[in-house]
Amino acid sequence: MSFENIFNHKHQVKESANARVNLIGEHTDYTGGYVMPTLLSFKNTVELSKNSNQVFEVYSEHYHEKKIFTDLIKSKNNEWVDYVKGCLFVFFDEYKKIKLEHFNIYISSSIPMERGISSSSALCVSTLKALNSYFNTHISEKHIAVLAKKVEHDYIGVSGGIMDQMISSVGIYGKAFFLDCLSLKFELIEFPIDWKFCLIDSEVQRNLRSSSYNERFAELKIAEKELNVEYLGSVKTEDYLPSKFTNPIVAKRAKHVIFENDRVLKAKESILNNDIKKFGNLMNESHQSYSNDFEASTKDVDKIVEKSIECGAFGARLTGGGFGGFTVSLIKKGQFSNWYNKINQIYPSDKIFEV
Repeated sequence: MSFENIFNHKHQVKESANARVNLIGEHTDYTGGYVMPTLLSFKNTVELSKNSNQVFEVYSEHYHEKKIFTDLIKSKNNEWVDYVKGCLFVFFDEYKKIKLEHFNIYISSSIPMERGISSSSALCVSTLKALNSYFNTHISEKHIAVLAKKVEHDYIGVSGGIMDQMISSVGIYGKAFFLDCLSLKFELIEFPIDWKFCLIDSEVQRNLRSSSYNERFAELKIAEKELNVEYLGSVKTEDYLPSKFTNPIVAKRAKHVIFENDRVLKAKESILNNDIKKFGNLMNESHQSYSNDFEASTKDVDKIVEKSIECGAFGARLTGGGFGGFTVSLIKKGQFSNWYNKINQIYPSDKIFEV
């Protein structure tokens, strides 16, 4: 199918946004810390034109479904179209001087859904970019990320930070994106030419609404209150003491974030120093913390991480919000074929994706 097949005319605007893989730094974004994702080749594309019938018509190629609506009220059943409604609502709320128009919108995507690589943020960013192009509003890429976060946080109701939206809007494919989530200052860092990252699909579906993501968010906010800090990102590893917390579970969650922030800073140094062994060790430490202290992994995911390292990866870890999705592995390019042939005996090739 195509835009013309569905709407019988050509689109006026076309914009895309890529998915991402987070190399290290989980749940450190909304706690005012550091993250280091990179963009994937998977992308979401939004095509848009004016609708003269005073209705919104949105077609999803993935769901093979068209939704027609006249208001921007969120549905009661958490439908996929709510992300588009949310973008429209946030955009027109932000730019009240712009007269409301109705649109035909066609969504296509190569991004695997609910796998922890930010398909929803790519949808929001590409939709907002399309509106920006249509109305010629000259919104900066950074502010598009801020608006996209509003959609997910305020309209959809998923707790979280701004990492996904920032890299999807501002990032450059093929570079590491080091982000200070509090100041939104970022650096684009070249990868050493002899490094390679690879994803493995655990096939464990994840859904941020039904997972424990919001529960972890709440636990970390409790940790910040108990430490009397605005953000856990300001707490140094040497200042972490379990005895400072009334709840041992909250102490474990805080430990993950505080030490994860330190790992991200060290990971940045190791990229700049081309120290693949150091970066790999940090990925392994990150996964152990994510699995044991944050309890966001599963037995199936832990096994993939273990097998990837056994097959020759320098480091491997669960990536994304947790509770399933993809793992990411770091391999030296000269050893990639050997790693791939071994891991392919355990997992089929359609579950292995080169970054």
